[in-house]
Formats: sequence, structure tokens, C-alpha cells
Amino acid sequence: MNNIFKPIALTLCFMLCGIYAQAQTNQQEFSSKWNTMKTYTMEILEAMPEDKLDFKPVDDVMTFREMILHIAGANIMMTNNFLKEGDAGVDMEKKDMTKAELKEAVEKSFDFVAETCASLTESELAEEVEVFGGNMITRRQVENLIDTHGVHHRGNLIVYLRLNGIDPPAFRAW
Repeated sequence: MNNIFKPIALTLCFMLCGIYAQAQTNQQEFSSKWNTMKTYTMEILEAMPEDKLDFKPVDDVMTFREMILHIAGANIMMTNNFLKEGDAGVDMEKKDMTKAELKEAVEKSFDFVAETCASLTESELAEEVEVFGGNMITRRQVENLIDTHGVHHRGNLIVYLRLNGIDPPAFRAW
């Protein structure tokens, strides 16, 4: 009886090892979602006409252009401050970017986050870093912080589009 179970157990073990080896890691899943969010952000930017980039619903909030710049700038700032320092190749000091320049800044900021995250080792991702208000979180949590920040402001941008009678691109999160 033992002779029958041994080959079955070994076969199951090899099958499970094969399945496990094919499963996505958290970093692969983050990367896939991040690339989707890049595309979605670009679609939102594309939907707003150039002559409406300075629209804001009330005086005390950011314009559409400022919100796009804020997303790109925060991607770069949080990556540099909390993940790993690098050069995104974007001049975030220029506040009057054209739509084409905004697209380039957004693309570069998302690519910078993606490349930086892909370069981090598992041990680096597990390291805690100090973020806003002295809070200590892991670099893996920082990835989610950057993502959540973008989700929040993309929601604002959807409202800006709708207030201008523009149907936003369909939402997706994967």
C-alpha cells in the first residue's frame, strides 16, 4: 500500500510545485495593474479637450491640468523619497505644459514607478521606510500608497470630465 501512495504523493508534489512556479508574484500583479492604471490615466487625459485643461469646478481646487501634474509629480516624488532615488526625466517645475507635454510627463512618471518597483528585491520591498507624518510602512505598502493616491485623483478627474459633458473612459482596475 505504501508503494502506491509514494508515487502518487511525488506526482502531486511535482504538480503543485509546477503550479506554484507559474503563479504570479505580488510584484507581477502590481506591475500588471500599474500598467492598466497608466493606460487609464492617459485615456482620461486624452478625453479632456486642450481648451478645457484649466477647468476647475470651484475656485479652491486644482484645475484638470494641475491635477494631472499632481498625479505625475506625486508618482515621482513618492518613488524617489520612499522607494529608491532616480531620475524620471520630467521637469515638474513647468506648470503650463501643453496636452502633449502632459501626456509625456504622465507616461514617464508611470514608467519611472514601474521600473523602480521592478528593480526592488524582496528584502528591499519588506524594509520599512518613514513616510508622511513619521509613519513607518514597508516599501511594498508604498507601492500601494502611490497607486491609491492615483486612484483618488483619477476619480476627481472623472468628475471634471462629466462636469464638461464628456463621457469618461470605462473604469477598470486590472
